[in-house]
Amino acid sequence: MKSLLFILLLFVIVFRLNAAERVVTFTITKADGVPATYEILVPDEETNQGVTLAGESVAARQQYAGVAAQAWANQFYGAHDVYLRSVQLKESGPAPYYLATFDGEIAGARQVFFAVVLESGAIVQPNELAPPISQ
Repeated sequence: MKSLLFILLLFVIVFRLNAAERVVTFTITKADGVPATYEILVPDEETNQGVTLAGESVAARQQYAGVAAQAWANQFYGAHDVYLRSVQLKESGPAPYYLATFDGEIAGARQVFFAVVLESGAIVQPNELAPPISQ
């Protein structure tokens, strides 16, 4: 019984250490015409990669986050004619991050998509969710 309790406690601790907060879930049609649903999770703690966003002011760091997010998003989503609509600093989660909102042309249609940049300058990779199993 004690070993079962210990294993359960260990599982809870490991789960909490690997926990992340969902920032956004969205669906787009990828360049190949296939719909895909993505979710972006912010890790519980900042994953400092030894780099921080340049700039002394909040506005400068926000601008650098937008530039980094746009360069990454163009390639990741295979988008063209991309417009950065907003970059918002979010401090309510487990680690501060910037949420960038874009619209751009993917698969011949304008679509809305997102990027998350941590204060370290690291881009959080979206997770593609498995499509629902049709019955």
